[in-house]
Amino acid sequence: SSRNNVTRSPRPVRRKACDQFLDAKLSAHFTTQLVCLSQANSITLDPHKSGFCPYPAGGLLYKNGNIRKFLAQTAAYVSHGTGKNDEINLYGIDGSKPGAASAGVWLSHKVIGLHNEGYGLLLQQCTFSAGVMYALWCSMERRQDPFSIVPGIPIKENFKNIWTKSKIRSEILEAETGDLRMNEEAMKFIKENGPDTLINSLSINIRYWDKKTNSWENNKNVAKQKDFINKFYKRCSHSYEKPSMVDRGIQVILNSTIWTKNANGGAYKYMKEALGLDEKDDESIGVIINTSMSPWLRAQKTFKRIGLIIRNEMYNAYGAIHDEPQNLKLVSPNLTNSPEWSGSIFAELETSFSNPSLCYHALGRFVFDSKDIKKIQEKSSCKLLMRIVTREKMTVYDLMTGGDKENINQIPTQERKPSSRKNFAMENIKDKIEFYSDYDLHYQDIAMPEVSVTVFYETKDGKIQGEVDTKMKLGRVLRYQHLGRDFVDEDDYPPSQEYFLYADDKTAYLSHCPNRWPDFQQQIQLDQIPVPQAKAELKNCPELFEEAMKRGVVVYLPQCETGGRPVLSRSKTKTTVCRDPLECHFYNALAWSDQGAFTGDMEQITLKFYDVGKRWFNGKKINAGYCKVDFPHLYKQEGDMWMDRREDDSDYEVDSSNSDSD
Repeated sequence: SSRNNVTRSPRPVRRKACDQFLDAKLSAHFTTQLVCLSQANSITLDPHKSGFCPYPAGGLLYKNGNIRKFLAQTAAYVSHGTGKNDEINLYGIDGSKPGAASAGVWLSHKVIGLHNEGYGLLLQQCTFSAGVMYALWCSMERRQDPFSIVPGIPIKENFKNIWTKSKIRSEILEAETGDLRMNEEAMKFIKENGPDTLINSLSINIRYWDKKTNSWENNKNVAKQKDFINKFYKRCSHSYEKPSMVDRGIQVILNSTIWTKNANGGAYKYMKEALGLDEKDDESIGVIINTSMSPWLRAQKTFKRIGLIIRNEMYNAYGAIHDEPQNLKLVSPNLTNSPEWSGSIFAELETSFSNPSLCYHALGRFVFDSKDIKKIQEKSSCKLLMRIVTREKMTVYDLMTGGDKENINQIPTQERKPSSRKNFAMENIKDKIEFYSDYDLHYQDIAMPEVSVTVFYETKDGKIQGEVDTKMKLGRVLRYQHLGRDFVDEDDYPPSQEYFLYADDKTAYLSHCPNRWPDFQQQIQLDQIPVPQAKAELKNCPELFEEAMKRGVVVYLPQCETGGRPVLSRSKTKTTVCRDPLECHFYNALAWSDQGAFTGDMEQITLKFYDVGKRWFNGKKINAGYCKVDFPHLYKQEGDMWMDRREDDSDYEVDSSNSDSD
């Protein structure tokens, strides 16, 4: 019979308690809303969100099925034959769009299943993920931050006084999975406060420190708030680089929108008041959107890594607005006297803790104008250090993002690849990496603005040799870390010396990661490109780790006896000076397979630098001129001592015995 031919969803397999991921039930508010759907005359469905299906499928549901006949369109070119065939739009208003998307939705329903062990389970887990992200947004702001974060959905009144930022972090974000599952109050907080549609909306506003009141004052200018959101969004999206991308080191993808007085009404008014914006200014405000469609957000504490990335980009966006344009100084570890040199270098910003506009660990791959490569080679000398100064004043944000001058490369990948790169078999990972790599892009094809610079070489005694005025483009962002964020987020130096390992096709380098004042910068050229000593799949496919090094990986040197703290010079000078902590030329290091910690795999690698070795060390200029009185939002004066303001913040536990006088 026809009943036997009906395709049924797979029979649910009951989960064991030990196999369950954390999930969340619907809030009481949303449950009530779902019950009220029965009163609606029509409902639209978008399976590209909660249905995990691609565009452009959608659905229209009518309480009275006869309504669809009023919307049907007669089309003569499909009404052939008996005339009894249904009109083209009898079951929707799709017109002649392809049916593949609808078929995909149907297949997904059949495979996953419309029951509590199929889509129901997925949505429960994703609702939990969205709740965790909500908790992250609610607790992300610190008292020392130069910005404030306001979730679109405020914490409910009966939770607000109990669930402080520190409590959310400790009992939800930092809790082990088993402990969180047993914490009924924490699970209730996620259920009743998180979004029901898997979408978090929030807004951010910058603020200024008032020295008279020793407190923050919110920015009131709506246009400046939107400017901040736009700059933050540029560092959290790929929309600026279609169709041919320059790798700007984007590590998290968010979305943005605007809220207006007419369209968003009460939500617009609430957000403006919470952000402290001018009530008389009725212009639209910038809003960030975060969609959570992963059931496994807590796996390997992914959310913790996401939080650090987002906070760093907020600091970078703040710097984009407030940093003073400078003639930026960069240092390159590359040897450029080889006839095989193609004009590509790595270069690192010369950092200064005393100058907020230079308080970054910024490292990128740059490409010089091809017509000047020979000039630069002629001026170079074996092992002399290359220095670069921008001829026009600019901010670090402008250098690392292209600012507002970014060019869009409209040439498809296949057309801009040299002929030698078009004949790959594409049968293995290496071929695919090589084909889609941006390392062989010609200077004119790099979709970034030109930067006018002066290149020169410096001898060990500081003498300048061979200046060349030229232009360069940013080819890849390897690291763009705001050091102010490091100080606020971390109580102390890391437990081990932390370096950034990066490489091209032939040579690998190390760059020390400064953390807080006082600290140092260092560049080292390794004798060979490291290979992981463990992890069989990486041994069999070293291209994966090599590609990771082209984007940069964090490595730790536990052999350093001083740990992650700097070694201070014993000489009595007004400027704090750090000494080189590396006394050997061979180290066993631990490397993360991504740029940070908490996610990815940790590998053991060997670092050797007997040949060229150490290229540059900066332990004095980076610390010069630093005074705690210049950073009143971080320090407060008590007598002759300058104390860490985090002691006043319940979100932190700081040992006051570590505080020192300026």
